[in-house]
Amino acid sequence: MSLSTNVASSEPLVRFARKLSHDLNNFSTVVRTYSELLLSDLPADSATHADVAEIQRAAENMVQYLQRVTRFARAGTMRRVPVNIDDVAREAAAQFQSRTPARTLDLRVASGAIIQADALWWRDVLLELLQNAHEAAPAESPIVLAIVRVNDEVFASVIDRGPGFDASVISHAGEPLVSAKAGVRGAGMGLAIVSAFCGAVGGTLGQTHEDGQTTVSLRLPTE
Repeated sequence: MSLSTNVASSEPLVRFARKLSHDLNNFSTVVRTYSELLLSDLPADSATHADVAEIQRAAENMVQYLQRVTRFARAGTMRRVPVNIDDVAREAAAQFQSRTPARTLDLRVASGAIIQADALWWRDVLLELLQNAHEAAPAESPIVLAIVRVNDEVFASVIDRGPGFDASVISHAGEPLVSAKAGVRGAGMGLAIVSAFCGAVGGTLGQTHEDGQTTVSLRLPTE
């Protein structure tokens, strides 16, 4: 099943996202700074310390979320240069494993393909897919990241034992602010960023769910 690939490329949206990110970053800096000062004065085992630490985490999460909004808005102006898809995939896998050492990641990357894209974008796209799989799959199950080349196309797939996307969100899974999750991680920007990347490079995003296994695949043109 294919997911929608909407690319937010209009200049007004880009300007709005940058302005919003800048202003809210300033507000969150105040929250984070004073949270740090309060935490330094509070006993580490106190209930108040835990409450203030939660405020600090929320402010940090807001900054990360705003960065993702800005990234989505700038998809249409993404620079495109030759990128070794396998090398960046290995970097993304290493970064994912450093964050989630308890999760088994089966890396099957040997396509030798070159795509026209931004390397940092491509890394972040894979990290989004891996994180989604990690949050959806049972703790004891492995996640597979596979990249294969077929003629002039390359297929990058993340496979897990999670339930996949709910029917109520599947048709809008690539749109911003659409999510079946709760909280900041569920604010609906992850797949929107992936979808925007696919649209910018002329690729497609799809999902299948068979025999208890979910596969999210990116089909991208290659040189």
